[in-house]
Amino acid sequence: MTTYRKEYTMTEHVTDTNSTVESAQVSPDTTLDRRDFAKKAVAAGLLTALPLLALPEEAFAWMDGKFAEREDLADAMKVLVKTYSDTKPYPHKFNDALVKAQLSDIDFIVGKGLHKEFAQHYVDTLGTLINKYIKTGVEKFGKDIFLWGIFERTSCSYQLYEHIDISDGQRSFPCPFKPIMDQIQKGMGTYTITWDDVHNKWCKLVWNGFAEVAGVKIKVLPGETCKVQVV
Repeated sequence: MTTYRKEYTMTEHVTDTNSTVESAQVSPDTTLDRRDFAKKAVAAGLLTALPLLALPEEAFAWMDGKFAEREDLADAMKVLVKTYSDTKPYPHKFNDALVKAQLSDIDFIVGKGLHKEFAQHYVDTLGTLINKYIKTGVEKFGKDIFLWGIFERTSCSYQLYEHIDISDGQRSFPCPFKPIMDQIQKGMGTYTITWDDVHNKWCKLVWNGFAEVAGVKIKVLPGETCKVQVV
């Protein structure tokens, strides 16, 4: 398995504009960096207007290093400092509120026996975009575009996972749910779900649902470091 980016962080997401997909089996004319992918996708009619793959201008803004030009960075940095300064009763991270909100939802729907319906609703909500754009990308550029589209390319993932390790046909990342579950259960014991419930009644259902829409098959290996592979 060829790793073309060892680790993908939020900082790299907004500053690294020339990362190239490398593979010993891929010839130079088929090797795509992110900008080339966007340009070719635009030419192929893949990119029009959507959050996952974005308009051409928006796609390039995502990649062109204009992070430092944003006028709201000061407020963002203040929030980040406040968050990481909050170490009681545990060290908080950027995704703390998001993880807790998702766990609260999962706890509720699992308790009501509605996890399949809830996951399907989530898949259906984004399924139109996945069917129209990511599925087309898979057909034109290969299965790895599916992983790119649902992980490092979308804020739904890079705002949730602390970092994403990228390899050919695989994405891996630290599970954001277990540390929060452990802390909440130790401090208040308010969740009725288990970590296995999060794996089997949310994550797997959603990722497999996305994969079905995109026309690919995946293998999910849950754990403290979770791995998702295209097969």
